[in-house]
Amino acid sequence: MIAELLLTLTPVDYHNLAKVVQVEAAKNTADEYCVAASVLNRVASDRFPNTVHEVIYAPGQYEGIYTRRWIPVNPAVKERISSEEGKKQILKWSVILNGRTDFKGQSMLKYRMASEDPMCHPKGNYYHYHWQ
Repeated sequence: MIAELLLTLTPVDYHNLAKVVQVEAAKNTADEYCVAASVLNRVASDRFPNTVHEVIYAPGQYEGIYTRRWIPVNPAVKERISSEEGKKQILKWSVILNGRTDFKGQSMLKYRMASEDPMCHPKGNYYHYHWQ
């Protein structure tokens, strides 16, 4: 499902993905691809809105988005996730996330169940299903 979705993303979608990656992921790590994959898992899910814009701007969903008025997109981040290699990395990590749509940051690590909640980088988020 994510592979097909990656083929349909527009430059505006990647712009919005870059925004959420910048404010939610551990910088310059695989966690960037995992945040992008978890957003795309939401887009693909019937439980969430069906566009990247609607998912990341849904009320109360991404603290880094709703607590800031203006987020300038770093062109390097946008290029990294929208490149062919970036798409391969998003797809690779989406397999590991296995449909997980939610994540928690470092301050919540004490609640992580290592056998159930994958991490993409030791300094990044851990990923879980919406019902966990």
